[in-house]
Amino acid sequence: MGAIVSERTLMLRVGVGFVLVLLMMIASTAVGLLRLADANQRMRQIVDQANVSNELVYRMKDALRERAILMHSISLLKDRFDQEELLLKYSQYGSGFVEARTRLLTIATDAESLAVLDDMRKLTMEAQPLAAQALEMALRGKQAAAQELIRQRVSGVQNAILLNVSKLQRIQQERLGKAVEEVELGYRGTRLLMLVLGGVAGALGIGIAVFVLGNTRRQAGMLRHQAMYDALTDLPNRTLWADRLDWMLRLAAREKLSFAVLLIDLDRFKEINDTLGHAVGDEVLRQTASRWRTCLRESDTIARLGGDEFAVLLPTANTMDGAIEVARKIIQTMSTPVVIGQRNLDVSLSIGIALYPAHGENSEILQRRADSAMYVAKRTQSGYRVFSEDLSADEEGRLTMQSDLKRAIDAAEFFLHYQPKIDFEHSLVKGVEALVRWQHPEKGLIMPDRFIPLAEKTGLIKPLTNDILKMALKQCRAWQEAGLDLTVAVNISAISVQDPDFPDQIGRLLTQYQLHPNRLELEVTESAVMTDPARAIDCIRRLAETGILVSIDDFGTGYSSMTNLKDFMVAKIKIDRSFVKDMATRHSDDVIVRSTIELGHNLGLKVVAEGVEDKAAWERLKSLGCDSAQGYYMSRPLSPDAFLDWLNKSPWKASSSGT
Repeated sequence: MGAIVSERTLMLRVGVGFVLVLLMMIASTAVGLLRLADANQRMRQIVDQANVSNELVYRMKDALRERAILMHSISLLKDRFDQEELLLKYSQYGSGFVEARTRLLTIATDAESLAVLDDMRKLTMEAQPLAAQALEMALRGKQAAAQELIRQRVSGVQNAILLNVSKLQRIQQERLGKAVEEVELGYRGTRLLMLVLGGVAGALGIGIAVFVLGNTRRQAGMLRHQAMYDALTDLPNRTLWADRLDWMLRLAAREKLSFAVLLIDLDRFKEINDTLGHAVGDEVLRQTASRWRTCLRESDTIARLGGDEFAVLLPTANTMDGAIEVARKIIQTMSTPVVIGQRNLDVSLSIGIALYPAHGENSEILQRRADSAMYVAKRTQSGYRVFSEDLSADEEGRLTMQSDLKRAIDAAEFFLHYQPKIDFEHSLVKGVEALVRWQHPEKGLIMPDRFIPLAEKTGLIKPLTNDILKMALKQCRAWQEAGLDLTVAVNISAISVQDPDFPDQIGRLLTQYQLHPNRLELEVTESAVMTDPARAIDCIRRLAETGILVSIDDFGTGYSSMTNLKDFMVAKIKIDRSFVKDMATRHSDDVIVRSTIELGHNLGLKVVAEGVEDKAAWERLKSLGCDSAQGYYMSRPLSPDAFLDWLNKSPWKASSSGT
């Protein structure tokens, strides 16, 4: 019995000790969790306040930039209505700037931020009467005086305000870093307390404490990650990008190093969002970001700056060739479609490249010049472009052109030239291609490669396409009344071929101009069709069922498969000029042209060759059985009157109503 009692006593003591350890464990866990909850709440408040402050600062910076652009545009315009329209936007951006600054005053608590905001207020009060004076001069027709006042006085004050905005942004980033450090100190204190209590509680308490510590570390890491990384793509965000770029600039200045900055923008991403929805757009961003990671080094940084805009920092790319090689690798990752559910989306991109110190010695200049190069790459569809000094003037011209584009559509400054298409079998002009031009009142003739990408990006492509169709159909009707049996071909963008209302719009225009649908031919590029093949097939099918001819333009430069080509219900394919112009001297181009003609005929399609610039190409195409051709060998694009003169003199005559 005694032994039994001793055993029971031992068990009781062990039980009491275990209960004490358990109570200590519970106490240590409770204290730790309460302090962690407080620290996490503090971190969330810091992150939320930093995000709000950053958003307000970016809004102020955008408002300042847009007001500067609008003021410049108002000083250039002479039409009072256009000026007042831009003046209204100018006032709206001013209200947005004041609203953002007022909200920052309610958020800012430190003396340094308040001092910057007060200085900004004083500069704003200084700038307002000068800006108002310049605008008043412009509205009274004194453009030169207004521009001089802007250059001499207004721009300086505006730049000072912008510097204050950048300074405020830097202060906020420094405060965020200090606040994170303070919270991390709190975490360290919590860890120490829990270690002490865990040691007293024994092995079990230590185990629980270790678990809680691990959870604390993960939680802190998650919160830091959320503050510095993009939630959608898990790439560094704008804040972390700015930090790494500034660090690299300091290192490069100290060590005399060179490095490269790349800005990437997805082509036609707005169309994907508008036609397929933001969920599909988000998935496109996730998949593209994942692909790009595979071709970058661990020392490189790729960040999402917002929307479909990304940036890459290449610290070891000390030559232009090195930066170009990386750009090509990034472009190559998009050579296969992005698969989302049942959709295969062909996504292309444009990259701008700037090198330190050749193209700039601070972050703002480097990024602005990379952005200028990226826009040129987008406009020329070249994939990538390295910054050069001539792009600075081009960027200023682009901003001015953007404000001029809507006015030009309203003012009917666009007109069409027509390039004849010659039928090989009958040696007759069976149709023409309508090519748009912009007669700018100050800049003169502007070709479509300069304004079409801008129209697509700003959403003005729809009204512009409608005007082009009206002009083309009106001219076709005039030729028909004159006894000429001609079709007219019009180029349409990806936005049109993905628009379910587009076939009905075409039907209304044909009715308006009393034309049979087979008088109109619509040309769409491979890449535009492949943005969303399902939608494109449906749109082309509806157009074809009414009798409208649809052709694939620039065939051979995109990603169309033979299966897709069969499903598209198109009437023609056009061989891209890049294959036609050198086919007489390059065997590979000759093979591609011959194969394309055979493919088209096997699928029951007509084949048109564009870019025929000499008799050798003409004769070779004729011998290969090509159906028709166009190019400078026959005629360059002509005005309607010049086209009729050419018809009277050329060896090829137009089809007449009786032919």
